Amino acid sequence: MHLTRTPRRLGVEALGTLGIMLLAAGGITVQAAGNAAEKATSQPGEGPGNYTVIDGKVDQGTYDGYIAYTRSCMACHGPDGLGSTFAPSLIQAAERRNFGEFSNTIVSGLEIQPGRVMPSFADDEYVLSNVENIYSYMKARSAGDLGRGRPKVIEEEAQASDDDQE
Repeated sequence: MHLTRTPRRLGVEALGTLGIMLLAAGGITVQAAGNAAEKATSQPGEGPGNYTVIDGKVDQGTYDGYIAYTRSCMACHGPDGLGSTFAPSLIQAAERRNFGEFSNTIVSGLEIQPGRVMPSFADDEYVLSNVENIYSYMKARSAGDLGRGRPKVIEEEAQASDDDQE
């Protein structure tokens, strides 16, 4: 089974707006914002929310989203984006929110109620450089195209079979 989802394309203009928003939040440098725009235009098939799943294996960006989620988000939002008693499911958030809303929450943080606060990740370059990937991972999970656990990368399978033939 081969699934490629492109729920929404983010144009260069919108990415520029996101870059300005991130700059305003003080969490990204002008050079990093420029690099994000360059990445978006040099890899036209990729974008926030876009992912490919083939037989349970994912594209590199979605895999990177899984890794970034596991490193930075799982402690509060639970394994595989399912949520916890401390923080809500990001799978459901990806269903309800577009990329702009999703990324704004990551950059700005959110006070749900007194004492329950999602911190801002505006100063975390690792998270900022993976916001699109995290969103793609969550979109794949929310659509039911990707199950729980650490996914394998599509390219790893192709490379492994090439290595076996040599």
